[in-house]
Amino acid sequence: MNNNKQPVRLLTLETSRNEAERWVKLFRNSGLPARVQHLETLDELEEALNTGLWDLLLTVEETPMLNAEQVLSSIRRLKLDIPVIVSVHDNKPDMIKHWLEKGAGDAIHHCHEEHMLHAILREKASQERRQQLQKLQKELNDLKQRCQLLMDNTSQAIAYVHEGMHIDTNPSYIKLFGYEDPDDLAGMPLIDMIASQDQPLFKNLIKHFKPGDEQPAVECQLINAEDQTFSATVLLSDAVFDDEPCIQVIVKASAPASATTTVVHQEDDSILIPRKHFTSVLNSEQEPETLAYLRLDNYDSIRENIGIDGSIAVQETISRLLCEHVPESTATHYGDEVYLINVHEKNITDLEPLRKALENELISAGQQTLFTTASIGLAENGQECDGQAMLERARLACHLAACSGGNKLEFFSQSAIDNQKACNGDTVAIIRQALENDSFRLLFQPVISVAGDGPGYYEVLLRLLDQKGREVPAGEFINAAEDSDLMPFIDRWVIRQSVKLLSRKLRNGEDTRLMIHISQASLDDEEFTERLSRLLQAADVPGHMIILQMAERLIHQHLNQVKSFAERLQPVGCQFAMTQFSGESRSMRIMEHLDLVFVKLDYLFTEKLDRNDDAHLRKATKNLKSLNKVIIMPGVENAQTLTSIWQLGVDYMQGHYLQPPLESMTYDFSS
Repeated sequence: MNNNKQPVRLLTLETSRNEAERWVKLFRNSGLPARVQHLETLDELEEALNTGLWDLLLTVEETPMLNAEQVLSSIRRLKLDIPVIVSVHDNKPDMIKHWLEKGAGDAIHHCHEEHMLHAILREKASQERRQQLQKLQKELNDLKQRCQLLMDNTSQAIAYVHEGMHIDTNPSYIKLFGYEDPDDLAGMPLIDMIASQDQPLFKNLIKHFKPGDEQPAVECQLINAEDQTFSATVLLSDAVFDDEPCIQVIVKASAPASATTTVVHQEDDSILIPRKHFTSVLNSEQEPETLAYLRLDNYDSIRENIGIDGSIAVQETISRLLCEHVPESTATHYGDEVYLINVHEKNITDLEPLRKALENELISAGQQTLFTTASIGLAENGQECDGQAMLERARLACHLAACSGGNKLEFFSQSAIDNQKACNGDTVAIIRQALENDSFRLLFQPVISVAGDGPGYYEVLLRLLDQKGREVPAGEFINAAEDSDLMPFIDRWVIRQSVKLLSRKLRNGEDTRLMIHISQASLDDEEFTERLSRLLQAADVPGHMIILQMAERLIHQHLNQVKSFAERLQPVGCQFAMTQFSGESRSMRIMEHLDLVFVKLDYLFTEKLDRNDDAHLRKATKNLKSLNKVIIMPGVENAQTLTSIWQLGVDYMQGHYLQPPLESMTYDFSS
């Protein structure tokens, strides 16, 4: 229903925690991770709203301690963007209208779970769009302020013209034409500031001006405030001012001949090309041999303390140094503090002298002298690496150089990037490192026969530690692995390690079986079963010692793939098991399509058994026994549950009360 795998952060006001659990199950059965906090009092509501980030609040109309109107009032008072859905018992239009008028996003009958799920996803998507709009609006306002600052401080003469009239000018433009006040030019036609002999040309240019067209620079005579003419170069381009399309006019007064010659000479010698030309090559089949991502280490400080003059001085210095040290390469000014360089392999060694030259350069900006250094990231062209991938790799390498103190060169290295990200708590990077260094941990929880006979079974549990030795929550790293397509590699790692351990057990004469979770990603891996078969043969481990297991909801969502996978698994000799069996009608329908031996019940059965509610469990075990299934009861956490299991037809049991997960397979099944 929803491909977004980010957990839904949900606050619930329900009559009991058991009712709140209903929504957790609804999300889980729909393939959505959820983080749910149950509320009981106004203080709990206020604390949750003030300290957490929530996607939605789901509330009943009233509980003994709190009601929906208080919920809506608190959210309005705190000015929070948290949609509220009211679960009602009376589905009358007047009642629904009442809650909508109070500010609820929807009011839905408490039994209409599918309607509730759709409404939750709708409100969450709407909230995300609002947040994205706010973010973009802030970025746009920041950009406008920055553009205005640059325009006010640049030495270039710039004006904006709409329908031939001036609507805005910068100080340099006003000064160039000899005016003192911007209002003197407001509404003045541009054509009136052009000498009569050049007016026909400009009338034609403006009349036929089309946004997006590249306009050539025009040499002409302009008229200043004293009615004196002067030679200038005028460049027209399309722009937007106050959300209206207009024309940007850049005027450059002609300089003395010697100065003009100098500028042209510098432009001819420059290796800098327009950004769009550079990126078009980057995105073509002729990617760079090596891409360098040069980023100034203190550009923000230069811009803040010295202003536009400092920025221009640095840009001119970078342009000159590029010409001097990598003359055979091409480069572009990619962003404020970023330059991209297409470096030939033979010229890579020239980048270190370039870095040192910049470090030692004394840069004059008006009356001030400034210093700057650069971090340079390098990415080499390789197989399955297009231009955009090279750009991202070079950027990451540059980021790594900057995080190491800056002013250095760094080649792209995935392991180095992962190490740096892992140190900063990036879950995907921690997973990559664990795969590379075999640093995942396996734990083994015994699955114990109720009758006390049969072989010893262990469920294999995967654990991941971060750089500080803290355990990463399983749900967090599994979600991260699925989002980054790393789950197939994790599945292979677990299988490989498990088979290695089973081989040792066999050599010691121990009849041990392992129950191993696999992900949905392995269903699509056509080579999974063939790879598993070769692994078992090499380790001399019989296939029946491995039981692969998957949650009921995943089996239900991918039933055809599971059937195909189970068929490919049969020649290998491994068995397939279902976990989190809910006992619902769809659960039994799945049994008709799959040849399963082991079925592990959902934890909710154990929780109900703890409350002496075993009717649903008795029905489920009776149905499973009629199909000759081996039933496993998880979550046995106390003696009361253990006593009840003996009478219910359960074959195996598992839980911390019996034995918490072990670091090695040392449980004595005969005890």
